[in-house]
Amino acid sequence: MKSVQRTEGKGWFVAIEVRSSGSEAFEDILPLLERFPTPRMTREDWRWMLFRNSWSDNPCHGFALYADGKAVGFIGTIFSTRRLLGRMEPICSLSSWIVLEEHRNASLLLLKPILAMREFTIVNLTPAPVVYEIFSKLGFTPLESERLLLAPVPRLGEAARAFSGSAALSPEVLREELHGDERSIYEDLSTSPVARHLLLRHGGRKCYLVATPVHKKGIPFAEIQYIGDREFFWQNRLLAHAALFRSMGAVGLMVDSRFHRGPRPLFSLRWPSRRLYRPARPEITPDLIDGLYSELMGLRW
Repeated sequence: MKSVQRTEGKGWFVAIEVRSSGSEAFEDILPLLERFPTPRMTREDWRWMLFRNSWSDNPCHGFALYADGKAVGFIGTIFSTRRLLGRMEPICSLSSWIVLEEHRNASLLLLKPILAMREFTIVNLTPAPVVYEIFSKLGFTPLESERLLLAPVPRLGEAARAFSGSAALSPEVLREELHGDERSIYEDLSTSPVARHLLLRHGGRKCYLVATPVHKKGIPFAEIQYIGDREFFWQNRLLAHAALFRSMGAVGLMVDSRFHRGPRPLFSLRWPSRRLYRPARPEITPDLIDGLYSELMGLRW
């Protein structure tokens, strides 16, 4: 895809091209990614998050905007295939939309190939306010509006269940006790530089969780990205609190509100968190979309 634009006030033409970015484009794109206010991200973190998706055979890792052969803009695409409502659904999770200021008038060119992917459910989990408005006008709908911040304060009966339950984080246990799609999720994402995988157990039932670290007001939380059994989790969340405090120092949990089941936990707070998506089919409702296979598996906040 090519177009030509005049650089404002300079009197010359600049050739603008949008290219599909494979793994070979990493060195071109890295200087753009390093402009984001994410000082904890290393070179290899960016590579893992956007250019090394072993679970997908799609060679496209995003689309880049080139001006006279130099990368001046980028948007990342993280492809996966998930089992939703009994069938395998292709999903594209977006990340890291950036365009250098002098080329912002060409920003929307990066969205054209993405909007053309009608067979994919497209997810945008961390849009800035201005990006949220742009995607809303382009037909995306709300996926989430808030997260719950949860303190390790139990309701009556929850503490007793915590004492009689357990949580396992060892790779050996996870590989032995996870099966089917959840075993595949673990194998795909076990190399994540930030994710924690754990298996909650109580009364013969189990619940697989995937969490990532996040800081709010300087306080460390564990953000829950996947819940295998939501009813079980809300009845036994103290098991997760204890395990994630030990493994990552999280003093509380963060969970998207669309995953909540049952009465609201004591001392929980609502935190605004606007997310967007464009489902490939109307049946793909927000509660079917989680944080796996997205930038949240690699971001260091």
